[in-house]
Amino acid sequence: MNFTTRRKYAMYDLLIKQPVAYLFCLRSPVFLVIGFFIVTQVFAQKDSKAKEILDRTSDTLSQSGGLLVEFTMNINDESNKIKQSFEGQMLLKGTKFFYDTPELAVYYDGKTQWVYQKNIEEVSISEPRQQDVQSLNPILVFEMYRTDCDYKYKGEKTDIKKRKVHEISLTPKNKKEDIKQIDLQIIPNDYIPVFFHIIYKNKQEFRIYIDKYQVKSDISDSLFEFDKSNYPQVEINDLR
Repeated sequence: MNFTTRRKYAMYDLLIKQPVAYLFCLRSPVFLVIGFFIVTQVFAQKDSKAKEILDRTSDTLSQSGGLLVEFTMNINDESNKIKQSFEGQMLLKGTKFFYDTPELAVYYDGKTQWVYQKNIEEVSISEPRQQDVQSLNPILVFEMYRTDCDYKYKGEKTDIKKRKVHEISLTPKNKKEDIKQIDLQIIPNDYIPVFFHIIYKNKQEFRIYIDKYQVKSDISDSLFEFDKSNYPQVEINDLR
C-alpha cells in the first residue's frame, strides 16, 4: 500500500501494522482500545485484586452486545520523531468491528476486511488470518494476550477527569514481544476501561483515552461492510 507522504505511511504503520495494544496487551494501538472489550477467559498471573477487576470487566463487556466507542489517541514515537493526536470512533459487535480515524476507515464483517484510505480514495480488500484480525479488533486483541500477560494491580488512582479509577499494569510474558508494558484504567462503578498507555521497547508510546462509550444492541451488520456506492470514485485494491 503506497502513501504519498511519510506522515500517511507512518499513520498506516502505527495503526495497522504495529502490534496494539497488541489494545490491551495489543497490536495496533487503536484498539486495545478497547481489545479489552470482551475478555471471556481468566488471566495469567495470580494478582487476585487485578484478576477480580479484569474478570468483572470481561463480564461487563461480553454481555454488552454491541458498543459505540469514541476515543482520542496521542502518539509519541521518539525513534521516528513523530508526535500526533487524533480522535476516532469505533463500533464493536461480536467479532465484527468498524473504526474511523481522520485518515483511515477499517471495516470487518467477520470474514472480509476493507481498509479505506481517505486522502487517496483507495480501499484495500482482504480476508485476513485470525492473527491479523487480532491485531486490530479491540475485542480480540485483548483476548490474544489473556494467557500471555502478567498483570498487577497498581491501586486506585485519579484520572484526568478527576474520577476514581482502578489501574492495572500488563506485561507480556514473552520477553521477545515488541510491547514492554500496558497500563490501563478502569472505572470501578461500571467496569469499563477508559484509558490505555501502551509502551513499546522501541520508544513508541500510545495513550488512548476513551471519551465516550455507549452500549448499543441494535447495531446493523451493514455498518461493518464497505459500501462502494457511497464512494463512486474509489479505487479498489482487491488482495483476496
